[in-house]
Amino acid sequence: MLDLHYPTSGAPIVFFDFETTGLCPKKESIIEIAAVKYIPGAESHPHMAQLIAIDRPLPPFITKLTGITDTMLRHQGRPMSEVLDEFIEFIGDHDVVAFNINFDARFLNATVERHGRRPIRNAGHCALARARAAWPELPNHKLVTVARHLELEMGTAHRALNDTLLALEVYFRSLHVDSRETPSKVAHKPAQSKAVATGAPSVIPVITGPRQFRIEVLGTGRYQDVFHDVCGPRTAKGAALDVQVQLRVEAKSNAVRVLVQEEIVGNLAPRVALDFRRAIIEGDLAEFTHFECSAKIRGGRISESPNDGNYVMWLDIPQHDD
Repeated sequence: MLDLHYPTSGAPIVFFDFETTGLCPKKESIIEIAAVKYIPGAESHPHMAQLIAIDRPLPPFITKLTGITDTMLRHQGRPMSEVLDEFIEFIGDHDVVAFNINFDARFLNATVERHGRRPIRNAGHCALARARAAWPELPNHKLVTVARHLELEMGTAHRALNDTLLALEVYFRSLHVDSRETPSKVAHKPAQSKAVATGAPSVIPVITGPRQFRIEVLGTGRYQDVFHDVCGPRTAKGAALDVQVQLRVEAKSNAVRVLVQEEIVGNLAPRVALDFRRAIIEGDLAEFTHFECSAKIRGGRISESPNDGNYVMWLDIPQHDD
């Protein structure tokens, strides 16, 4: 690692990534953990990568996405309790970085609680947030999109160690793009971000209104496979699926996009999007290229009506203080 965008002094930084069985930390499991400890100025950097044994079959969508199979987990997986302790020891008290760290942090916090370990309080940084700030012109900021933009070697997508290494490259290169803050300064800078345990952005506008702001999402056939994998072919409107999504408000347009792990699954209808934006009362939207908040899928159905745009999804958006 001799390129100029790598910091050459300062404290170690740990990059990590999880592969999981789904999106809900309370119900789903981590199936692969990887981490790389970047030590400024060193010729080599320690890493760990481990599959995790689980007690149920993998969803077909996850096997298709990651290439991880039940056979691999049976023969190569180890108990989470063992690997979790190794991971906690590996990260120590260092700053940690992940691509879309809120997603990984929620799974880490849930796993730590499930196994009776002490809460993780390391300062966390988001490589996805840095990528959006550094390259706002990209059509999206999926890890694969940013990696292609940077002409990085792609490796195997959705495998934890490969994605960890890509996140490391994206993070350091993004800091190099921002002239206000060089990598060496970041390495020396005291941790100012929120602890991983908070799992929340530092600043988002506040949404007000009823206790749960229910919205309807219309999707197209382009995203129907993702929708089907998340919701199934048909569910009741009021059935809580406990699946988290993100709503991204685009500041330079009227769009409000619905994402699952950076995969767009639909957009709010224009009138609903307008009402949703009006519910934001704090924070000047002009200051943001976008902001995101979490929502929970209450139900969805594949529709036979072309007017519904192939599927309909209902979301509950909790108030900011939920």
